[in-house]
Amino acid sequence: MTLRIGFIGVGGIAQHHMLQLKEIPEAQIVLVYDVNREAAEQTAAGLGARAAGSPDEVLDKSRVDAVYVCVPPFAREELEVTAARRGIPFFVEKPLGVDLELVRRKAEVIRESGVLHAVGYVLRYYDTVQMAKDYLQNKPYHLVQASRLGGSHPSKWWKQLDLSGGNLVDAATHQVDLLRYVGGEFKEVFASFGQTAIHQLDPDATIYDSGSLSFTMQSGAVGSLTESCMSTIHPGNEVRVYGSDFFLELSGNGRTLLIKDAGGEQTWTSEKNAFLEQARAFLQAVSSGSRELILCDYEDGLKTLEFTLAANRSGLERRVVELT
Repeated sequence: MTLRIGFIGVGGIAQHHMLQLKEIPEAQIVLVYDVNREAAEQTAAGLGARAAGSPDEVLDKSRVDAVYVCVPPFAREELEVTAARRGIPFFVEKPLGVDLELVRRKAEVIRESGVLHAVGYVLRYYDTVQMAKDYLQNKPYHLVQASRLGGSHPSKWWKQLDLSGGNLVDAATHQVDLLRYVGGEFKEVFASFGQTAIHQLDPDATIYDSGSLSFTMQSGAVGSLTESCMSTIHPGNEVRVYGSDFFLELSGNGRTLLIKDAGGEQTWTSEKNAFLEQARAFLQAVSSGSRELILCDYEDGLKTLEFTLAANRSGLERRVVELT
């Protein structure tokens, strides 16, 4: 069965998704749209697809069986809602937005529509992450630590806090999501942010170059997260979970899992392409109508966004923010 795929947005992350879809025989990209008409036409030519004149042209159930929404979060407007109301299965990149109330309203419409959809928290699709989640089931822990250190996104809009939410909301969101996925929900957060190095990169930037978060979990555990988009000399990311009788670490964006317990020490490194696994899961869901293979939906992604935006608010207001 051939699935006709449309793309709204043809930037870097969209191109990466397109590469994965090329590996799936039943996937056929038929329509692409981007505000940059030249980029859309160039991408379409390389795919044997057609460059659409508007997002509305892509969101046409008679032309596509599913759509990928890959425009920046501040620019999505009603795209997911339109897809939902028209009954078009959609995949949307993370984060879901920068306006929490807007995203909550979208979540309600999407839920009521019943449309099949997925959110791009791709690290969940590593088998090592699934192993970590299974290991931690009903296993008490008291401390979690996470970090996301690296460089900046090249786009100008990304360096504006009101457009991207900053490194925490857009990039370290993956580590936040891993914590939620394997360890459970957050309860409250207190955050501090710095802005001492970012202006060396871009004098007009309004995002923070680093952040330090402390938080509590619904389980009663406490934790911390450090993040920076100006740490290219020593990049890396980890999620660590400490129990009284075990230690678990996910590193390399979830690809490598380390567990120490009474049984000894073991390390696993995934051989899977998580992006390809994510694409296969979405398309199989579209083909079958079954949601079982989709590991993150809109309401789940909303919970990750709620935490990162709560942390931003905490840093601004200099107070502990509770998660509702």
